[in-house]
Amino acid sequence: MISYKKIFHGIEWLLLFGFLVLYFAQMGGYYENLNRKKTYLTEESIKRFEDDIANGKEIKVENYVINMKKNYANRISRFGLYTSKLMGKTFKWGITKTFEVVDKMMDDE
Repeated sequence: MISYKKIFHGIEWLLLFGFLVLYFAQMGGYYENLNRKKTYLTEESIKRFEDDIANGKEIKVENYVINMKKNYANRISRFGLYTSKLMGKTFKWGITKTFEVVDKMMDDE
């Protein structure tokens, strides 16, 4: 039988691992870099739009909208997604079991 102490330590390690992943992603500037690229491309589109208005060209929205959908899937991102889903399932299982125990304790009274 698995002791509660082992379960508690396992949860502690999962939380620490999740924290470290998010911390290093933030420290590495991953999200800021993505936002900076989006802002730059938007500013570039605005300048092109203003130039087209000044030159009297026909304006079409499709010419200025940027499709930012790219596939960033790689081994690391797939591992992160797998880990995230596994942690979600584990927490869901843990919460379900906890409430089952609490429900059983309430019914026994």
